[in-house]
Amino acid sequence: MALNAKQVDALVVGGGFGGLRLLQLLHSKLHLEKVVAIEKGSALGGTWYWNQYPDPPNWNTRYLKAEDLQEQILDTAKKINVLKDYIFENEVISAHYDAGRNRWEIATDKGLHFSATYFLTALGILTNPYIPKFSGIESFKGLSFHSARWPKGLDVSGKRIAVIGTGPSGSQITGTIHPLVKQITVFQQRAQYIVPVNDRPVSEEEKKEIYQNYDGIWDTVFNSLFAMGFVESKKSALEASDAERKEVYERVWNKGGGFRFFFETFNDLGTNIDANEAAAAFVRGKIAEIVKDPKTAQLLQPKGLYGGRPLCTQGYYEAFNQSNVSLVDIASNPIAKITPSGLELEDGQTFEFDIIVYATGFDGVDGAYHNIDITGRNGLKLTDAWKGGANALYGVSVSEFPNFFTVTGPGGPFANMLPSIELQGEFIAQLIEEASKRGDKSVEADANAQAKWAKTVQAISKATVFDKVKSWIQNDNVEGKKKYSAFFLAGLQSYRAKLAEEADEKYQSFVFVK
Repeated sequence: MALNAKQVDALVVGGGFGGLRLLQLLHSKLHLEKVVAIEKGSALGGTWYWNQYPDPPNWNTRYLKAEDLQEQILDTAKKINVLKDYIFENEVISAHYDAGRNRWEIATDKGLHFSATYFLTALGILTNPYIPKFSGIESFKGLSFHSARWPKGLDVSGKRIAVIGTGPSGSQITGTIHPLVKQITVFQQRAQYIVPVNDRPVSEEEKKEIYQNYDGIWDTVFNSLFAMGFVESKKSALEASDAERKEVYERVWNKGGGFRFFFETFNDLGTNIDANEAAAAFVRGKIAEIVKDPKTAQLLQPKGLYGGRPLCTQGYYEAFNQSNVSLVDIASNPIAKITPSGLELEDGQTFEFDIIVYATGFDGVDGAYHNIDITGRNGLKLTDAWKGGANALYGVSVSEFPNFFTVTGPGGPFANMLPSIELQGEFIAQLIEEASKRGDKSVEADANAQAKWAKTVQAISKATVFDKVKSWIQNDNVEGKKKYSAFFLAGLQSYRAKLAEEADEKYQSFVFVK
């Protein structure tokens, strides 16, 4: 233990929704007095502090922008009186469990030291940017950055831009900035199925209706598969005629929203190959209708299953009808190297740019944990415990790591993040409360129960199309990482039932130590 370590009851890492929820519960439910929270950014916001995509703030719309979400998070922190708990511009670099003292010894990069009974992390699922190891990447003399680190206030007017990647970030950036730039070249490794966002103003009448039905909406959220606030379809796509399927797809396409299109249309797009192909064919047809150049339209049409990431954005396909937007297929002609003035493809073709945006995704879910030296009982490193595939019991607790709890950890539910955080935070608080009632010093996942949960998570994944589509959800988007589902894909309702069953059975899947 560091001599200058501050003694606290609990230490929380993260300044987003998860961190705030944990702090609220530590204070209001568990009545812990000495609580501290560490955030490496200079303000609250979590993902939305770091991810500053080039979107202007715009209140009263279906989709809030980063600044709006940050403001909401800050407002929430003030209302629940947890802003005082935060220490900013510090990054937790190590957390070692001292079994003799039953304390977590925690250090930050700025030299702060803490000794905590409980160590809780809310690191987020997409917080560790991933950039492939392109040859010559340091040689570029222009401005380059990962899409999740978009420089605040960057003016792209009149610039020549390269966007490498066509996932959520790449497609959103392309759809947003193409009217401003001189030229934008999109480098596509794999075509994506993307439906419209259909962002629009929300009228006062619509807001009033939402508030009148507030409890009912939340009931729909917590009793649905993916907690998106709409009623998911209970009908198979294969039960419908071709005409009916087309009508449903057209209607939901115009509503907007990737999860809506995937789960509100029919109930088996994620589990039945034929049903999935019917939806995929519809989206490919839409791309062919929208994009005027036949060659570009063909390149933009995905060939595999629709799934993995139900994406949505605004104006992406339409952007390719503009003269200053072009598409380069790097699946057949990969990027050979980054050059001082741009990049070069394998066939020798060269491009010059002012800015390169690496929209190349994230080392998701467990990726952020690799930035912290977390050591549990008997010197076991978390990275070693997760070598065969990162997993935590219910996504919240890891065997051999007493009093260590994760929100949105590996093995948690694939669903709307905020309802998931609500459930996981509450369950973590229940575990701590139960240990206290029993007079126990620590609680952690039982090793056998954790292994059984991991098998369940992987077995469910194997029964879905998600298992057959390369993405961060399956951990196979990062070179050298083992393919391994990061999520329990059976839905939030099933997950919620499992947590309730665990509580009813007095937490038999956990080990309590006096």
